[in-house]
Amino acid sequence: MSFVYTYLDLINVYLHTYLRIYRYIIHYGKVYTKTLCNIVPVRMLKELLFVLDTSRRASPFDLTMAYDAGFDAVIPYENVSPRDATSLTQDAMFSRSPKAFKHTCFFISGRDVTKAEETLKAVKKAMFPPFQTNIIIDPSGAYTTAVAIVAKVEDALSSHGLGGLSGRKYAVFGTGPVGIMVAEILTSLECVVTVAEPNPMLNSDYLLQHEAFRGVLKRHGAYLHGVSASTQAEKLKILKKADVIFSVAARGVRIIEKEVIKRLKPTKVMVDTNAVPPLGIEGLELNDYMKEIMPGIYGIGALIIGDLKYKLQKGILKEACETQTKNVYDYNYALFKARNLLREIAAPTTKPTQTQS
Repeated sequence: MSFVYTYLDLINVYLHTYLRIYRYIIHYGKVYTKTLCNIVPVRMLKELLFVLDTSRRASPFDLTMAYDAGFDAVIPYENVSPRDATSLTQDAMFSRSPKAFKHTCFFISGRDVTKAEETLKAVKKAMFPPFQTNIIIDPSGAYTTAVAIVAKVEDALSSHGLGGLSGRKYAVFGTGPVGIMVAEILTSLECVVTVAEPNPMLNSDYLLQHEAFRGVLKRHGAYLHGVSASTQAEKLKILKKADVIFSVAARGVRIIEKEVIKRLKPTKVMVDTNAVPPLGIEGLELNDYMKEIMPGIYGIGALIIGDLKYKLQKGILKEACETQTKNVYDYNYALFKARNLLREIAAPTTKPTQTQS
């Protein structure tokens, strides 16, 4: 009989234990479900980047960088006009709540800097509170590339005891988006800049009609001095007057020959952005950093500039993706960020290597 009671008691214990577990599951299951319902809608939101490109095709470089920076979807639109930009922006706006719209970002690109700036104005104007979000403008990568060039030169001059950017004369060889932006940034810093066009097919009449030159005048009240420089004699004349020289012309085109460099007097810094052979400046290699290519003539290679440009553009994209704000990431912000990046990176402390005579 005691065995029967013991057996029944055991069953009772099992039942009570089962009921406790059941109540535990029901109670905490409801709490978990309620919590999950509150969290899932936020976590399920995709980080979207709409690329508004004023050119006929979007850049694979920009699209790849955007995905690598963390965006879930990168949607390119091409041949975008300011009117198109207004419509596209508001379509994207009204597809999400104001809070969810913060997870949408716009990237403005295109080879024509003026058109890109007009598109930026249209996108900004199309938004209104509470529908506002981050916007990046980097036409053909020109803003981040130009900023990387200027910031790296500024850092190199300072770290090698050669002073700063101010009080120097600059020569920019190339009138594409990057060349114009390098000149514009330096002009905004009150530097003296000469823009030289090395392409013999583009003469002084082309420079006079260059819309970007007028844009610099409008934004900064300063004229860009543009000259044709297709011959070695014309290039030498410009190089002799400049303290810092930038070769930012087309890929795979030699701009400055070694024989011309030999005729220059120190001290000068030369920067090449061309990574496709033949390189833009003869005697300057891709990974050179303040290497003395001729006595008193120091060079910075394309991959040194490219490394900073890559970190800069990816950093801006990542920040725009992860911070749901309403910032405009333009070249002014890029310059601020590039200077901060260079402070964080351990700058070389060695003096320029000397050329053996």
